[in-house]
Amino acid sequence: MKTGADELSTYLGSFRKRWDVDTTDREQFREFQSRALHTVASVLGSDLVSRSDLTNEYLRIIGQPPDFVAHRLARSANDTPIWHVLEYPIVWAWEFVFHLESLFHLSLAAETLKQLATGLRENIEASGAPIVLAHSNGKYILYRKGARLLDEHVVNADLEWLSDYPKALAAFKNALVQSSDSAKQREMLDSLRISLENFLTQLLGNRRSLENNKDTLLKWMDDHGTNTESRQMMRQLVQFYCDYQNNHVKHGDTWKPAEVGFILYLTATFINLLVELDH
Repeated sequence: MKTGADELSTYLGSFRKRWDVDTTDREQFREFQSRALHTVASVLGSDLVSRSDLTNEYLRIIGQPPDFVAHRLARSANDTPIWHVLEYPIVWAWEFVFHLESLFHLSLAAETLKQLATGLRENIEASGAPIVLAHSNGKYILYRKGARLLDEHVVNADLEWLSDYPKALAAFKNALVQSSDSAKQREMLDSLRISLENFLTQLLGNRRSLENNKDTLLKWMDDHGTNTESRQMMRQLVQFYCDYQNNHVKHGDTWKPAEVGFILYLTATFINLLVELDH
Protein backbone atom coordinates (compact mmCIF):
# COMPACT_ATOMS: atom_id res chain seq x y z
CA MET A 1 0.00 0.00 0.00
CA LYS A 2 2.85 2.36 0.82
CA THR A 3 4.52 1.62 -2.51
CA GLY A 4 1.30 2.52 -4.27
CA ALA A 5 1.23 5.86 -2.46
CA ASP A 6 4.83 6.59 -3.45
CA GLU A 7 4.09 5.73 -7.07
CA LEU A 8 0.99 7.93 -7.13
CA SER A 9 2.84 10.84 -5.51
CA THR A 10 5.72 10.47 -8.00
CA TYR A 11 3.34 10.32 -10.95
CA LEU A 12 1.37 13.38 -9.87
CA GLY A 13 4.55 15.33 -9.15
CA SER A 14 5.91 14.47 -12.60
CA PHE A 15 2.66 15.46 -14.32
CA ARG A 16 2.47 18.80 -12.51
CA LYS A 17 6.07 19.52 -13.40
CA ARG A 18 5.55 18.67 -17.07
CA TRP A 19 2.52 20.92 -17.30
CA ASP A 20 3.87 23.60 -14.95
CA VAL A 21 0.95 23.17 -12.56
CA ASP A 22 1.34 25.36 -9.48
CA THR A 23 -1.31 24.28 -7.01
CA THR A 24 -2.30 26.47 -4.09
CA ASP A 25 -2.84 25.20 -0.54
CA ARG A 26 -6.60 25.50 -1.10
CA GLU A 27 -6.44 23.33 -4.23
CA GLN A 28 -4.27 20.81 -2.43
CA PHE A 29 -6.76 20.65 0.44
CA ARG A 30 -9.65 20.10 -1.98
CA GLU A 31 -7.73 17.31 -3.68
CA PHE A 32 -6.90 15.85 -0.29
CA GLN A 33 -10.57 16.04 0.72
CA SER A 34 -11.63 13.98 -2.29
CA ARG A 35 -8.99 11.33 -1.64
CA ALA A 36 -9.80 11.29 2.08
CA LEU A 37 -13.44 10.55 1.28
CA HIS A 38 -12.33 7.49 -0.70
CA THR A 39 -10.37 6.31 2.34
CA VAL A 40 -13.25 6.96 4.74
CA ALA A 41 -15.63 5.01 2.50
CA SER A 42 -13.18 2.12 2.19
CA VAL A 43 -12.23 1.87 5.87
CA LEU A 44 -15.32 3.12 7.74
CA GLY A 45 -18.12 2.63 5.20
CA SER A 46 -19.86 -0.32 6.86
CA ASP A 47 -19.47 1.17 10.36
CA LEU A 48 -20.95 4.50 9.29
CA VAL A 49 -24.06 2.77 7.95
CA SER A 50 -24.60 0.14 10.64
CA ARG A 51 -23.69 2.03 13.81
CA SER A 52 -25.97 4.91 14.72
CA ASP A 53 -23.94 5.46 17.90
CA LEU A 54 -21.01 6.65 15.78
CA THR A 55 -23.18 9.25 14.08
CA ASN A 56 -24.37 10.86 17.29
CA GLU A 57 -20.96 10.53 18.94
CA TYR A 58 -19.38 12.30 15.97
CA LEU A 59 -22.00 15.07 15.81
CA ARG A 60 -21.51 15.69 19.52
CA ILE A 61 -17.73 16.00 19.06
CA ILE A 62 -18.00 18.55 16.25
CA GLY A 63 -20.78 20.48 17.98
CA GLN A 64 -23.81 19.64 15.84
CA PRO A 65 -27.23 18.40 17.03
CA PRO A 66 -28.13 14.70 16.74
CA ASP A 67 -29.75 13.50 13.52
CA PHE A 68 -31.60 10.23 14.16
CA VAL A 69 -33.80 10.31 11.05
CA ALA A 70 -30.99 10.81 8.52
CA HIS A 71 -29.07 7.83 9.86
CA ARG A 72 -32.10 5.49 9.71
CA LEU A 73 -32.61 6.39 6.06
CA ALA A 74 -28.96 5.81 5.13
CA ARG A 75 -28.35 2.91 2.75
CA SER A 76 -24.69 3.65 2.01
CA ALA A 77 -21.84 5.58 3.58
CA ASN A 78 -22.47 8.68 1.46
CA ASP A 79 -26.02 8.92 2.85
CA THR A 80 -24.84 9.30 6.46
CA PRO A 81 -24.60 12.56 8.42
CA ILE A 82 -20.86 12.01 8.98
CA TRP A 83 -20.29 11.80 5.24
CA HIS A 84 -22.30 14.96 4.61
CA VAL A 85 -20.10 16.83 7.09
CA LEU A 86 -16.87 15.57 5.51
CA GLU A 87 -17.92 16.23 1.90
CA TYR A 88 -19.04 19.81 2.55
CA PRO A 89 -17.07 22.20 0.27
CA ILE A 90 -13.95 23.49 2.00
CA VAL A 91 -14.13 27.13 3.08
CA TRP A 92 -11.58 27.02 5.88
CA ALA A 93 -8.90 24.31 5.74
CA TRP A 94 -8.73 24.02 9.53
CA GLU A 95 -12.46 23.21 9.65
CA PHE A 96 -12.09 20.20 7.35
CA VAL A 97 -9.01 19.06 9.28
CA PHE A 98 -10.99 19.30 12.52
CA HIS A 99 -13.85 17.25 11.06
CA LEU A 100 -11.40 14.66 9.79
CA GLU A 101 -9.40 14.44 13.02
CA SER A 102 -12.64 14.00 14.96
CA LEU A 103 -13.02 10.56 13.34
CA PHE A 104 -10.12 9.38 15.47
CA HIS A 105 -12.09 10.18 18.63
CA LEU A 106 -14.86 7.72 17.77
CA SER A 107 -15.31 4.34 19.48
CA LEU A 108 -13.61 2.34 16.77
CA ALA A 109 -11.23 -0.62 16.94
CA ALA A 110 -7.53 0.25 17.18
CA GLU A 111 -6.84 -1.63 13.94
CA THR A 112 -9.55 0.33 12.14
CA LEU A 113 -8.06 3.63 13.30
CA LYS A 114 -4.63 2.44 12.19
CA GLN A 115 -5.98 1.59 8.71
CA LEU A 116 -7.67 4.99 8.53
CA ALA A 117 -4.42 6.74 9.49
CA THR A 118 -2.44 4.76 6.91
CA GLY A 119 -4.89 5.68 4.17
CA LEU A 120 -4.97 9.36 5.12
CA ARG A 121 -1.18 9.57 5.17
CA GLU A 122 -1.19 8.23 1.61
CA ASN A 123 -3.83 10.81 0.67
CA ILE A 124 -1.73 13.61 2.19
CA GLU A 125 1.37 12.52 0.32
CA ALA A 126 -0.42 12.14 -3.01
CA SER A 127 -2.18 15.51 -2.70
CA GLY A 128 0.79 17.45 -1.35
CA ALA A 129 -1.44 19.00 1.30
CA PRO A 130 0.56 20.85 4.01
CA ILE A 131 -0.50 18.44 6.76
CA VAL A 132 1.23 15.93 9.03
CA LEU A 133 -0.69 13.08 10.67
CA ALA A 134 1.14 12.12 13.87
CA HIS A 135 0.53 9.36 16.39
CA SER A 136 1.47 10.15 19.97
CA ASN A 137 0.44 8.43 23.22
CA GLY A 138 -2.19 6.40 21.39
CA LYS A 139 -3.79 9.44 19.76
CA TYR A 140 -3.82 10.53 16.12
CA ILE A 141 -3.38 14.27 15.59
CA LEU A 142 -3.19 16.40 12.44
CA TYR A 143 -0.66 19.23 12.42
CA ARG A 144 0.32 21.95 9.98
CA LYS A 145 3.26 20.71 7.93
CA GLY A 146 6.64 22.44 8.16
CA ALA A 147 10.05 21.40 6.86
CA ARG A 148 9.88 17.74 5.82
CA LEU A 149 13.24 16.65 7.19
CA LEU A 150 12.61 18.32 10.53
CA ASP A 151 9.02 17.10 10.75
CA GLU A 152 10.20 13.52 10.36
CA HIS A 153 12.18 13.89 13.59
CA VAL A 154 10.01 16.39 15.45
CA VAL A 155 6.45 15.36 14.64
CA ASN A 156 6.30 12.07 12.75
CA ALA A 157 8.49 10.18 15.19
CA ASP A 158 5.60 9.91 17.71
CA LEU A 159 7.57 12.39 19.86
CA GLU A 160 9.37 9.34 21.28
CA TRP A 161 12.46 11.45 21.87
CA LEU A 162 10.54 13.34 24.58
CA SER A 163 8.66 10.43 26.13
CA ASP A 164 10.88 10.29 29.23
CA TYR A 165 10.24 13.97 29.99
CA PRO A 166 6.45 14.25 30.57
CA LYS A 167 6.26 17.95 31.47
CA ALA A 168 8.39 18.97 28.50
CA LEU A 169 6.37 16.64 26.25
CA ALA A 170 3.05 18.11 27.39
CA ALA A 171 4.20 21.67 26.67
CA PHE A 172 5.71 20.72 23.30
CA LYS A 173 2.54 18.91 22.21
CA ASN A 174 0.56 21.98 23.27
CA ALA A 175 2.83 24.10 21.06
CA LEU A 176 2.21 21.81 18.07
CA VAL A 177 -1.55 22.09 18.55
CA GLN A 178 -1.28 25.88 18.79
CA SER A 179 0.86 25.97 15.64
CA SER A 180 -2.22 25.06 13.59
CA ASP A 181 -4.04 28.23 14.71
CA SER A 182 -2.67 31.51 13.36
CA ALA A 183 -4.30 33.32 16.29
CA LYS A 184 -2.28 31.33 18.84
CA GLN A 185 1.27 31.81 17.57
CA ARG A 186 2.32 33.85 20.60
CA GLU A 187 0.97 31.15 22.92
CA MET A 188 2.89 28.60 20.87
CA LEU A 189 6.17 30.47 21.37
CA ASP A 190 5.51 30.61 25.10
CA SER A 191 4.74 26.86 25.19
CA LEU A 192 8.06 26.14 23.48
CA ARG A 193 9.95 28.12 26.13
CA ILE A 194 8.11 26.23 28.86
CA SER A 195 8.91 22.92 27.18
CA LEU A 196 12.64 23.69 27.02
CA GLU A 197 12.66 25.00 30.58
CA ASN A 198 10.83 21.92 31.91
CA PHE A 199 13.15 19.66 29.97
CA LEU A 200 16.28 21.24 31.46
CA THR A 201 14.98 21.19 35.04
CA GLN A 202 14.37 17.45 34.76
CA LEU A 203 17.59 16.73 32.88
CA LEU A 204 19.75 18.74 35.29
CA GLY A 205 17.80 17.87 38.44
CA ASN A 206 17.04 21.39 39.64
CA ARG A 207 14.24 23.96 39.66
CA ARG A 208 16.05 26.86 38.00
CA SER A 209 14.67 29.08 35.28
CA LEU A 210 15.88 28.71 31.72
CA GLU A 211 18.12 31.79 32.05
CA ASN A 212 19.72 30.48 35.23
CA ASN A 213 20.45 27.00 33.91
CA LYS A 214 22.92 27.93 31.15
CA ASP A 215 26.12 27.35 33.14
CA THR A 216 24.85 24.10 34.63
CA LEU A 217 23.85 22.93 31.16
CA LEU A 218 27.28 23.66 29.70
CA LYS A 219 28.99 21.74 32.51
CA TRP A 220 26.59 18.84 31.91
CA MET A 221 27.44 18.88 28.21
CA ASP A 222 31.16 18.91 29.04
CA ASP A 223 30.65 15.90 31.32
CA HIS A 224 28.94 14.12 28.43
CA GLY A 225 31.86 14.51 26.05
CA THR A 226 30.74 17.30 23.71
CA ASN A 227 33.22 19.38 21.77
CA THR A 228 34.13 22.87 22.91
CA GLU A 229 32.60 24.40 19.79
CA SER A 230 29.26 22.65 20.40
CA ARG A 231 29.15 23.97 23.94
CA GLN A 232 30.00 27.50 22.83
CA MET A 233 27.32 27.40 20.15
CA MET A 234 24.83 26.22 22.76
CA ARG A 235 25.89 29.02 25.13
CA GLN A 236 25.28 31.69 22.50
CA LEU A 237 22.09 30.18 21.11
CA VAL A 238 20.47 29.66 24.50
CA GLN A 239 21.38 33.23 25.49
CA PHE A 240 19.82 34.67 22.34
CA TYR A 241 16.85 32.29 22.72
CA CYS A 242 16.20 33.66 26.22
CA ASP A 243 16.63 37.25 25.04
CA TYR A 244 14.19 36.68 22.18
CA GLN A 245 11.57 35.09 24.42
CA ASN A 246 11.89 37.78 27.10
CA ASN A 247 11.96 40.77 24.76
CA HIS A 248 9.46 39.72 22.11
CA VAL A 249 7.16 37.11 23.70
CA LYS A 250 7.17 36.99 27.50
CA HIS A 251 7.39 40.74 28.11
CA GLY A 252 6.41 41.98 24.67
CA ASP A 253 4.45 41.18 21.56
CA THR A 254 6.88 42.02 18.77
CA TRP A 255 7.60 38.51 17.48
CA LYS A 256 7.35 38.00 13.71
CA PRO A 257 5.27 35.27 12.00
CA ALA A 258 8.28 34.20 9.93
CA GLU A 259 10.18 33.46 13.16
CA VAL A 260 7.64 31.05 14.61
CA GLY A 261 8.76 27.97 12.67
CA PHE A 262 12.40 28.85 13.35
CA ILE A 263 11.82 28.92 17.11
CA LEU A 264 9.85 25.66 16.94
CA TYR A 265 12.63 23.75 15.21
CA LEU A 266 15.36 25.45 17.23
CA THR A 267 13.66 24.34 20.45
CA ALA A 268 13.30 20.81 19.10
CA THR A 269 16.95 20.79 17.99
CA PHE A 270 18.13 21.85 21.45
CA ILE A 271 16.15 19.13 23.17
CA ASN A 272 16.89 16.45 20.58
CA LEU A 273 20.65 16.98 20.93
CA LEU A 274 20.50 16.78 24.74
CA VAL A 275 18.30 13.68 24.65
CA GLU A 276 20.85 11.99 22.37
CA LEU A 277 23.66 12.92 24.78
CA ASP A 278 21.65 11.69 27.75
CA HIS A 279 21.12 8.30 26.09
